[in-house]
Amino acid sequence: MAKASFLTRANITNIGIYDFMFLLTSLCIGAYFYLTLSTFRKKAIIIAICIIHTVYYILNNIVLKGSPLFDSTGYVILSIGIVIMIFIFMHQTLTNVSDESLWFNFEFWFVSSLMIYFLGSFVIFLSFNYLTRKILPAELYSLNNRDLLTAVWGVHNVLLFLSSLLTLGSSIWISFRKKLP
Repeated sequence: MAKASFLTRANITNIGIYDFMFLLTSLCIGAYFYLTLSTFRKKAIIIAICIIHTVYYILNNIVLKGSPLFDSTGYVILSIGIVIMIFIFMHQTLTNVSDESLWFNFEFWFVSSLMIYFLGSFVIFLSFNYLTRKILPAELYSLNNRDLLTAVWGVHNVLLFLSSLLTLGSSIWISFRKKLP
């Protein structure tokens, strides 16, 4: 309740929260990959991606005062950036072969779940802007169109659930296997 009253007093809308989550997601996942990657070149790419996301956030929300609708373009940019970070991590993991099996590497499973989520989200966010521009004019907005947008968000939630299951399942599997003799 206190959170809701703070948001009301601060005049922060749901769209504003989504926009802030864009920036927070970029910076937190960028920090994770920055700490995980080993070479300066790879870390520099992570920093560049986070700077691009931050500049987009500042331009879109402070200079241009945001959008009244969900900013799917920003989330497309976010998804592309995070997928690039994931491929850089996968390159590092697959080129630095060690005795430890990938099956027991939690970071590998976590990043794999991020890949499932953000690759799927990229397609959803890319199509969402097109669909809302087609559907939002009053003459086209119907229950069928509303159901289509609901289905798109449903697929997004399924991707999030699957990536969470992969992370949880791999964590349980790794801990179970380490307990076996």
